[in-house]
Amino acid sequence: MKNLTLIAAIFIVCLTACKKDGVENPSKLNLSDFNAKFSVPTQKFNGVAGTAFGITGAKGIKIDFPANAFLDASGNPVTGSIKLTLKEVLSKRDILLSGKTTESNGQILISGGELQVLALQNGQLLKLNPASNVVVKVPTTLSTQPMDLFVFAGTTVSDSTWITNDKFRVTTSPSYYEFSLPNFGWINCDYFYSNPNPKTTITASPVYTGVTPSIKDQKAYLIFDNLNSVIGLPFVLAVNKHRSYLNSMPIGLSGKLVIISVGMDDTIYFGHSSFTVSNDLHVNVAVTAADQATIDAFLSTVN
Repeated sequence: MKNLTLIAAIFIVCLTACKKDGVENPSKLNLSDFNAKFSVPTQKFNGVAGTAFGITGAKGIKIDFPANAFLDASGNPVTGSIKLTLKEVLSKRDILLSGKTTESNGQILISGGELQVLALQNGQLLKLNPASNVVVKVPTTLSTQPMDLFVFAGTTVSDSTWITNDKFRVTTSPSYYEFSLPNFGWINCDYFYSNPNPKTTITASPVYTGVTPSIKDQKAYLIFDNLNSVIGLPFVLAVNKHRSYLNSMPIGLSGKLVIISVGMDDTIYFGHSSFTVSNDLHVNVAVTAADQATIDAFLSTVN
């Protein structure tokens, strides 16, 4: 499905209101309200290229830039004032809201924290000078287990996937994961999840209450109870269902299966169901038009 930014929008929730006879009443949630209130915040910083400086995010991610760390699109050194943006993803809720789910070519990843960092001058994206050592420290909020470094690489069949970057290593201290920034964009500290249990395939379908709405986009996610991991279930036309990668899901894992749809009028439809993976598990999820209270109640259970 097109418009992968809807992954993040799925969980970006706001209460719209309409007035009738002078009284405000709750209305259905729409996509623009999602984006306005609940997206992972884009934090903005100022810097001076050509000099050393550092930034610290609201959730504690630290990035130290040495002098001459920035290049323009043509590869020339940049000087003068620049802008930086940072997104911090340090919980399963953040993973949902960011849309950057934790999987790599069908394999489950356990995340130690994700971030997106970009640099701009005069509205133009800058590149990282490969000769520079930009040090990143990610708080060990999600885990203290050893991690590898991954960079984001979306595909046509997956909402989100990550590929390992073997050139850069992640070191672990009691407080931080530390590594050299490989490039600007999305970066993730992860390791591949290993489970000896037999593997199976999960499918899921929405069951709409009343008249089935006209849908322009639909997403499904597995949020695991005891893993720092959230994965997407792509919609597979051949079976007319959302489906995990074949024989990729360890039997016995439990969690919540969520389906969010976007109507042609941008109304958001939402439903979730608890699951425990069993052989060839199929889950029907009751889906209805969403309001803020419903989504807030669900998000309060995601930690």
